Amino acid sequence: MRIKMFRLKRAIYSKIAISIVMILLASDCSKDQNTFLPYTRVNLRISLVNFNHLKIPGNSILFKNEGVKGIIVVCVNPDLNQYFAYDACCPNEKDYSGVVEIQPVKNLTSPPTMIFSSDFFGICNKCGSQFNLMGNGQPVKGPAIHYLQSYNISTGFEIITVIN
Repeated sequence: MRIKMFRLKRAIYSKIAISIVMILLASDCSKDQNTFLPYTRVNLRISLVNFNHLKIPGNSILFKNEGVKGIIVVCVNPDLNQYFAYDACCPNEKDYSGVVEIQPVKNLTSPPTMIFSSDFFGICNKCGSQFNLMGNGQPVKGPAIHYLQSYNISTGFEIITVIN
């Protein structure tokens, strides 16, 4: 009788432990804790021959017609092929209405679907949160507490590819 009771308790404890592990795994499925955007397929190829603006550290380009609210690509260190890419959707606005804007370079005419910038920061047009584009999209001012949604970057010979 004691053996049956021991086995029953062990089975119950095992099921509880497995349930807890499953819940923890399910809540941590995303590799990026900052995934807040609806899924939008991203496959942006950028030729550095055509966009030599991205060969200077700190420079960025906003591609308005990509991602959810546009994709900001930032040059960190071109010698090491280090670039960041973020969605321009503000993580503070739950209805996806805020757009992180970058300051255009003066006296440089950008095409209608892009903005060329040399500023290290982007600012949400709705809540005013400021994000460090050279610091992984970290919020530095305003109500936002989450980083900008980042995208994967791969680099090849004079080509940057932004994907999700």
